[in-house]
Parts: sequence; structure tokens; C-alpha cells
Amino acid sequence: MSSLTKRILTAAILIPFVLWLVLFSPADVFIVIFSGVMFVAAFEWAGLSGIDRLLSKLLFAGASVLVSNLLLMANQLALIALLVTGLIYWLLLIGLIISVPRWLLGIKVKPFYMQLIGGFLLSLTFVSLVYLKQSAQEGGAILMYLLLLIWVADSGAYFSGRAYGKRKLSVHISPAKSIEGLLGGMVLCLLLSLIAVGYFEQSQAVLFTAFSLGVAWVSVYGDLFESLVKRRAGVKDSGYILPGHGGILDRIDSLLAASPFFVAFYMLMEWLS
Repeated sequence: MSSLTKRILTAAILIPFVLWLVLFSPADVFIVIFSGVMFVAAFEWAGLSGIDRLLSKLLFAGASVLVSNLLLMANQLALIALLVTGLIYWLLLIGLIISVPRWLLGIKVKPFYMQLIGGFLLSLTFVSLVYLKQSAQEGGAILMYLLLLIWVADSGAYFSGRAYGKRKLSVHISPAKSIEGLLGGMVLCLLLSLIAVGYFEQSQAVLFTAFSLGVAWVSVYGDLFESLVKRRAGVKDSGYILPGHGGILDRIDSLLAASPFFVAFYMLMEWLS
């Protein structure tokens, strides 16, 4: 069976499940299932960050899920502080990916710090998505919009890049990505955001569209960040749990960067309205 066939079959199974989970599952069920997803992602991150022993990987994954769930009990002020820390981290990292990618590939980082980074990013993603599912007025619909933004940006970049890609976006980290592909993804996200303005009856249409494009742009650097981590670890995929797609981290890498920005943007939109 070819890799493309595996990808299509895996997607055909996953998409209906994700739609049900995001749009129709009860909040408690969403948390339980998403905790399982985060456990696998943390297990994969443990391997990428230098943990070799199976027991140590399991302990790291379990601790990450425990911390993620404990953070759900924090008040909104603590959530905002967590979000701000995440936003600062991603803005600094994006600046470094753009300006000094070769330095990022070569710099020595102790495994302990890589594990801290992974635990923090996974916990922040977990809290952000549960917040959207539980606290946002539109609940599952707004969370689904975030996922659609990322999928559309990724798919648009893939097809535009194959058709028109010439200039590399980050040749040292991910040679397959192109500036033309990024622009193609942004165009499709613009169309999606214009549809969403009407669906969510947004009074701040220009601001909503601008933030949507910003989130889609940031998501590309979540993908590049995971590519950076995999290159440093000397592996092609974070895992093998999803035939044709690799690991869980390979599927949620864009979400790691996009989710805190999206939650911050959604909080601002709620305040403005």
C-alpha cells in the first residue's frame, strides 16, 4: 500500500471522529479523549528531547497530562498569564526561525530544557482548546474554525507550493516549504475567514479577518518548529501511530503555535463586543 493511500485512509477515519469530538461530544468526554491525545504527543516529545527509556517516556507523558488537567482549575488571570508567556515564547521563536535558522539547528540545548519546553507547549495547547470548547459562546464551532484555519493553510500551502513554489521559506529547516505555498495558504484562509465573518455574525469583520490570517501565519511556524526539533533529533517523523501521517505531534504541530494566539484573539473579540 502506497504512502498516499495510507494517508487518505487514515484521514477518512480521523476526520469524522474529529468532527464528532469537536462539535458534538460532551465536555467531559472531550477532555478525556484529548488527554489521551496529549499523552501520546508528550510520549513522542520525550523521544525527540532525548529520553530513551520507555518508563521515563511514560512518566513524562503522564506528568504532562496531569499538569495539563490541573491547569484547567486555574482562574482566568492565571490563564491569561499562561497565554502571555506562550505568546512571548512563540514570537521570539518565530523571529529566530526567520533570522538565524542555522544557529537554532546547531545550538546545544540540554534535554531537561527541551522537556520543559515540550511540557509547557503541550499543556498550553490543552488548556487553550478546552477553554474554547467549554467557555467560548460558540463552543465547538469556534474550535472547529481554528482547526479549519490550520487545515486550509496547510493544504493551500501544499498545493500552491507544488504548483508555483520557487523561493524557499526556510531552506535550512524545511526545504519543501516555499513562500509561494505560504501565500497560497493565506489566500484560502482569507476566503475562509470571510465566510466565518457571516457565520459568526462578527461586527468587527476587518479585525476578525486580520486575526484569522495572523493565526494561520503563526501556524506555519509551529510546523517549522517541529521540523526543527525533528532535524535536531535526526528523525523524519515524531512517531508511527498514524499510518501515512507519522505521529500525533506531526498532526498537531501547527496547533501548538496557533492555539494560544487564537484564544488571545478570541478573548479580545469578546471584550470588544
